Amino acid sequence: MDLKELGAVDPESHWYYRSKYAGLQRALSDAGGGSFDRVLDVGAGSGFFSAELMRSGTCSGRVCVDPNFADSQLSATPDNVFVREATPEVVGSCDLALFIDVLEHVDDDVALLRGYAALLSPGAFVVVSVPAFQSLWSGHDEFLEHRRRYRLHEVNRVVEDAGLVPRTSRYLFGTGFIPAWLARKVLSGGEAKSQIKPLTPALDRVVGAWFATEHRLIRNRLLGLSAVVVAQSRSSR
Repeated sequence: MDLKELGAVDPESHWYYRSKYAGLQRALSDAGGGSFDRVLDVGAGSGFFSAELMRSGTCSGRVCVDPNFADSQLSATPDNVFVREATPEVVGSCDLALFIDVLEHVDDDVALLRGYAALLSPGAFVVVSVPAFQSLWSGHDEFLEHRRRYRLHEVNRVVEDAGLVPRTSRYLFGTGFIPAWLARKVLSGGEAKSQIKPLTPALDRVVGAWFATEHRLIRNRLLGLSAVVVAQSRSSR
C-alpha cells in the first residue's frame, strides 16, 4: 500500500488489498513458490503484503525497504526490518522479493529491478505487480505520481530485461475493468486524488470475496486493473 494512501483505508480490512493478496499468493503458488525464509518487500509502504505472507506462514521474516519511511517507522528486529535502503548482504539473504506497485513510480524500471536482481541469491522468487492499461490512466495515477501503466507483455519484457526468468503472468481484477474505466473516464472528472475508498462492511465483504474467488480460479491474460509477473533469479551468473 502506497504511503500516500495510508490512513485513507485500512489495507487489512479493505476488499482491494485482501483480494489482491489472494491473487498474488495464487500466482506465486502457480509459479512453484512454496515457503520462504525471508521476504524482501521493496517500496513496501505499509508493508501489508509481506505482513500477510508472514501471517500465513509463507515466510518467517521480512525486510521492508522504502525511501519514504518516517523515522518512527524504522526498525531492526530479527524478523521485522524496516529500512530506507537495504545493503547488498541483506538483499542476498532474501529468497523472495516483492515489487508491489513500485516500477510505475520510477523513470527507469528496468534499472531498478536489475539492481536488485543482481544481488538476489540464485533461484530466488520475485513477484512484480504494476497498474495495467494506459487507457485506465486517471487522476488516481497522478495523485500517486505514476509514470506509466503496463500491458502484460510490457511488464514481462521489463522482467526479462532485468535478467530475471518469468514463470507465470496474469491480470488481476478482470471483471472490474469496465466499471473502473467508466468511473475514471466519466465520473472522476480527472482530479488528482486517490480513488481507493472504504465501503460498508457488508458490501466490502461481498466485493472482496468476488475478486478473491476470481483470482483463485481464473488465470486471466486478457485484461484487468493490475498486471502480475512471478519470476526467478537465474540459477547461475
